Amino acid sequence: MIYLPTCHSTNDIAAEIVHAGLFSEGTIVITDDQLSGRGQRGTKWVANPGENLTFSIILAPRFLEIDDQFLISQTIALGIRSYVASYLTETQVKWPNDIQVNGKKICGILIENSIQGANLKSSIVGIGLNINQLAFENSFATSLSTEMQEAFVLSDEFQKLARHIDAYYLRLRSRKQDKELRNEYLNNLYGYSNDVKFSYQDQIYSGRVSAVSKQGTLSVRLSTGEEIADLGLKEIVWIKS
Repeated sequence: MIYLPTCHSTNDIAAEIVHAGLFSEGTIVITDDQLSGRGQRGTKWVANPGENLTFSIILAPRFLEIDDQFLISQTIALGIRSYVASYLTETQVKWPNDIQVNGKKICGILIENSIQGANLKSSIVGIGLNINQLAFENSFATSLSTEMQEAFVLSDEFQKLARHIDAYYLRLRSRKQDKELRNEYLNNLYGYSNDVKFSYQDQIYSGRVSAVSKQGTLSVRLSTGEEIADLGLKEIVWIKS
């Protein structure tokens, strides 16, 4: 574990370590104060210093072919969801890999893969999990402390979270549970078991998630019965109620 009191981005520091070849699988870069955290779609991840868990894990999933790389995203999301669900019900994965509680975002994940030949070479898994923060600029954000009405010891929660992630990653490494992991991901996905609203091509629709492809694209079945398939990350926007 590499601890930095403050840094611009744990993913960037982890990338420098990977580039230098100075890592073993499972190396973690963690900070109390991340100044330029990054989220999906080029967004920023903002977290109050010393109140949350902000870290990056360096993995070496060379056993995965390029076509299977979305399994990393699914596995990490399931591990974090499992940790949060040990405290709170109504914990879901919001495609592709946000974690939310009662419709509010509690964790963001940013995964950056490097490739060698036909396989993955390394994966940098950036995680921002809200633990003790109580005030947010975004009304659709929450934390463990907000939901549980108590404060937590960050070092204890980090160890618990790491065990959940490790358990799921070991399942992935076995290469015997790919189908089970994909099914578990789908069953815990926001919008899979209930109608949700979303924006697609500047129009508002209602429907349910019907499938997630091996490559991670999304399919939704509209309330009219029509299906929209193979949606990419920037093609659909969930409408918060």
